[in-house]
Amino acid sequence: MKDFDLYYINGHKYLTGKFDKVILPVGSIERHGDHLPIGTDTMVAYELSKLVAEEVDNLLVLPPITYGVSGHYASFAPTLSLEADTMIRILEDVLESVIRHGFEKIIIFNGHDGNISPIEIASRNMKVLYPEVKIAVQNAWWVTAGKLLPPGTFEVWNGLGHAG
Repeated sequence: MKDFDLYYINGHKYLTGKFDKVILPVGSIERHGDHLPIGTDTMVAYELSKLVAEEVDNLLVLPPITYGVSGHYASFAPTLSLEADTMIRILEDVLESVIRHGFEKIIIFNGHDGNISPIEIASRNMKVLYPEVKIAVQNAWWVTAGKLLPPGTFEVWNGLGHAG
């Protein structure tokens, strides 16, 4: 296993790791029925980010942003939600920190539908401030997965699945 997870590497491994790009997993804390963990969106985005890092050299996986914009699921306890403007600010702060450390290639891996607009806004704001930085956003992995997985894997939401 490669040392690519900022959660677990130490300062020496970070400095000698030759990382030249980062991936930022973004999820949410929301109820996914009675059968899935509350942190499913974050866990999936984080684990898929690590799988990407296994295949891509010099890619550093950042700790996930675990909270998301989930007001549309607020009636499903114990969902915890951020306002969209708060999420935008958190994303901008994290992206600015990463850019300050010299990273100019950033992937944002989103695991939650409510984060799509805030991620787009924050990414565009950073592109205005830092035009040399390349930011790629994987906003809806579940759409791609729904097309790649066997038929019937996702049976609700037009094949996109959510909380079963």
